[in-house]
Amino acid sequence: PKMASSLRPLFKTSKTVVLSLALLLTIRDHVVAIDFVKGSSMAPALSPTAHETGERDAVIIKRWKPKDKLQRGDVITFWKPHKPGEISIKRVVALEGDLVWPRDRESGTKDGWGGWGVRGNFLGQEGVKGKDGEDGKGKKGCLEVPYGHVWVEGDNWRGSFDSNDFGPISRALVDGKAVGVVRGWRWMDVPGKKEEKGDTKVKEGRARLPEAFLE
Repeated sequence: PKMASSLRPLFKTSKTVVLSLALLLTIRDHVVAIDFVKGSSMAPALSPTAHETGERDAVIIKRWKPKDKLQRGDVITFWKPHKPGEISIKRVVALEGDLVWPRDRESGTKDGWGGWGVRGNFLGQEGVKGKDGEDGKGKKGCLEVPYGHVWVEGDNWRGSFDSNDFGPISRALVDGKAVGVVRGWRWMDVPGKKEEKGDTKVKEGRARLPEAFLE
């Protein structure tokens, strides 16, 4: 009885620690989290000196219903379609139903730091209709973002692997939305993207249910 009495506070403390950790993990996975931006694909908005100094911004990520009310310009985290076990962070450039003219970067970034060498534009994929209404598979130029998808890009196009490479991503892959940035000791809003010559052109459209859903 004496031993049990002496162990009771320890069990109580352990229970409190376990419950606290479970609560923190639940908050991190489903409500809000803090992630560090590793690369420079989102520079200069995020981690602008990562390439030179290695300093990384801490980004506040909202994980509670991140797919709700997505807007052009939002910065989101998502599961990479080409590497399912990894998370990426990019900016939403176009929504479902929008027409997109991808950035012309055939000359690529062969001599630019952080680039991916000589690169071609995304070739339309099967089921993604161009403005002429034809299937976009294997074609360049304008394409319509399909229902349930978004077009994402890094602000630093020279060092970004994004929809220009793998096409629109499913909204189901969206894991979170950036709502704030901590840089040094400063809290700040997520910076917008500075416009550049040659940016991807977008014409706003309207989401349309695939015909198969209407049958």
